[in-house]
Amino acid sequence: AASKIKSVIVLGASGGFGTLFSQVLAKDGIVVRGISRKGTPRADATFTDYLSADPCNPNEEVLERVRSASVIVSCVPPGPCIRALEALAPHMSKGAMFTDVLSVKSGICDAYIALQDKFPHIELVSTHPMFAPAAGWKGMNTAVITIRGGEISSEFTRLIETWGSQTIAMGSGQEHDTVTAAVQNATHSALISFGLCLGKIGYDAEMAARIATPPHKALIGIINRMANINEPDTYWDIQTDNPNSDEVWAKLEEAVGEVHAAVKAKDREKFCDIISGFKPLLEKGKLEGHEPPAY
Repeated sequence: AASKIKSVIVLGASGGFGTLFSQVLAKDGIVVRGISRKGTPRADATFTDYLSADPCNPNEEVLERVRSASVIVSCVPPGPCIRALEALAPHMSKGAMFTDVLSVKSGICDAYIALQDKFPHIELVSTHPMFAPAAGWKGMNTAVITIRGGEISSEFTRLIETWGSQTIAMGSGQEHDTVTAAVQNATHSALISFGLCLGKIGYDAEMAARIATPPHKALIGIINRMANINEPDTYWDIQTDNPNSDEVWAKLEEAVGEVHAAVKAKDREKFCDIISGFKPLLEKGKLEGHEPPAY
């Protein structure tokens, strides 16, 4: 069946997610139009057309595109995202959808809720692809928070699933940020601290690679990806913007201290109990198809 989505505008089109959206939407035969304050798209982008303009202060060329768009996808930071919504929504067609790809949702969802009565003619959905753009959609998860849904948001969710991503509906920005405090903040905090620790103890990467254990290989692979593929600013935004970040850091410091205290006290029972405690913590959330090797 033909898609109800005929034309998509991507704001912040010069970045990684803007480029990724251009690629998958163009393959689906959808007109995908980039708008960015930066003058040129990336070489691997496949936009139908690309306009260098400020969506927060739109000129007539921007508004002409907005009037015919089924969807506007914002790939810009929270402040410009909200300003763009306020500037563009009055010109969006009835039933069109505005969405974003921000990593932290409490603030943006609160803004959508505050503005939904002002713009009753449009659908408002906040999406979070739970991966870096370089990874692509296939096999990845995408969180979806619907403030006001409809035909276009349902079709957009279906499109994401055809790209190979599983979509997960979440009830609110607050729910999202509570879960991602563990999935992203705690995970990234531990990994960044691990990488920093290696540098402080004089890590010999060449020798370590020759004798590495499976857990070490796994962690080195992840921090290598963090350093070489992903944008460090993404991790910064997650750590600074998630309202639960301070609590996560406090608990991480507490956890490291608790393990260290058991080691210093030579308390074997306490140390083993900590590790054994992971089993009941994790047994309900096994990741299908991601069972680790026996270490």
